[in-house]
Amino acid sequence: MREFLPAKLSAFGGSHVSQPAVVHHALVKRGVELREVDVPEVPNDSVLLRVGAVGICGSEVHQYLNEHSWAVNIPVILGHEFAGEIEQVGVNVTEYAPGDRVVSETAASICGRCALCRSGRYHLCPERKGFGYGRDGAMTQRIDVPARCLHRVPDGLPLDQAAMCEPCCVAYHATAIHADIKPGMSVAVLGCGPIGLLCAQVAKLCGANPLVMTGLSVDASRLALAREHWVDQAIAVDRDDLRAAVTRFGDGMGFDVVIDAVGANAGLRDAVDIVRPAGRIVKVGWGPGAMNFSLDPLVQKAVTLQGSFSHHWLLWERVLHMLATRQLEVDPIITARLPIDRWREGFEAMHQSEAIKAVLLPNGA
Repeated sequence: MREFLPAKLSAFGGSHVSQPAVVHHALVKRGVELREVDVPEVPNDSVLLRVGAVGICGSEVHQYLNEHSWAVNIPVILGHEFAGEIEQVGVNVTEYAPGDRVVSETAASICGRCALCRSGRYHLCPERKGFGYGRDGAMTQRIDVPARCLHRVPDGLPLDQAAMCEPCCVAYHATAIHADIKPGMSVAVLGCGPIGLLCAQVAKLCGANPLVMTGLSVDASRLALAREHWVDQAIAVDRDDLRAAVTRFGDGMGFDVVIDAVGANAGLRDAVDIVRPAGRIVKVGWGPGAMNFSLDPLVQKAVTLQGSFSHHWLLWERVLHMLATRQLEVDPIITARLPIDRWREGFEAMHQSEAIKAVLLPNGA
């Protein structure tokens, strides 16, 4: 029996442009299942986007496995890394038109009034609701998106690569902004998932040297990719080997900067072990569960610990330029492109580390 999920309105006031009563497919988290849902109505300040490509993020794999550590408004359509073509614009939208190719930021709903919003740090708004967990996301054929979230896709940049703009912005924010890497600094990137690989690319562009990436033995193909393209050394190590490896770099006191892109809290423990005194750790990986280790060494070594979350408008403009000019390489990271009815294959491939990044094509290739 087919089950239908009525379209839900997001938190935007005002009237809506009516849509015909038609349905399309969407990947909905309740279990997780592919269902038919109503095509959304278009608020006055939004557009209707035909989704060209949507990446599967590690956070969605956590939601798929019910291992996430953040609140999710269930049922909700998954997906927050997406690009597409505008089909319709709301009555107040003048800067975009049908046919425009765009990507979208993830802050689907913000208050617009708090000090963080007013100072351009709306990604930290206490009332922020993101696509794919706070409100319906883009693992669907069409989605309504606030025009303020949109950025134009440069000519020549394929939509599947443009959909990688969001994780690229996460990596840029963590590495170029929060890590504040200068040429000649020693940098270790822990974790070789998509975010770790992108952080390594940005760190290389910032002048990190030596630049080292770590992973597990199951990550051999990812580490080989990183070694071939971006890092000086990529090593598969357990914790004892990781400590020993530090002595091979520089003066042996540790790395100037450690970027924790591991999807488990053990990554932070390793980062504390290998950062040098007065060094910096940037934590960008989400790790559900308790830490179960002491942070006393962080105090003893006078280390700066910096969290990094999401992104803002200027970073998207910079990253789109970097993607269009091939300063950032995302095509080697996209290892699976699948129609939406093969969504489970993509999720499992990422969960089993058989794919680095799987991208769904909700409306076909």
